[in-house]
Amino acid sequence: MSKRYYIVDKHNTEIIHGYIDYDQIKGFGIKPQNKVPYEGIEVGHLTLVEPELIEKVLKRKTKIKLNAYLNFLLTVIDDDDTDGDALELVIEDTNRYKSIIINKYAKFLDKKYINTLVKKVNLVERELKNKLKEIYYQNEMQIGRKR
Repeated sequence: MSKRYYIVDKHNTEIIHGYIDYDQIKGFGIKPQNKVPYEGIEVGHLTLVEPELIEKVLKRKTKIKLNAYLNFLLTVIDDDDTDGDALELVIEDTNRYKSIIINKYAKFLDKKYINTLVKKVNLVERELKNKLKEIYYQNEMQIGRKR
């Protein structure tokens, strides 16, 4: 079964369907993460080409991800029984996320927003590293006292 692609235009009431080569379209491609059963068209890939829409979607995505990192940071700071391995994984994830921001999102967002976003991610990463150092220091102190 061949895949069918649809083009929806708000100025044209008819749905245009055909086959599109997504490699030739320059835009931001996303894959919807909605797993709700739906009777209708399933969307497996969506390419946004309008700059204003791309900017809104990316700002929303970055805001959600940054809030998730901040919530994790607050729970880690409040909790004394945090494992160092979990913190290391989150620090690696923030490094990966920072590289995604710089390499992928910088094409679609303005430099000022990218710089502020990278500064925020760096701040979260620095606080997580400080907490990790504190945990390692506490573990060393406990091991040293047991002797």
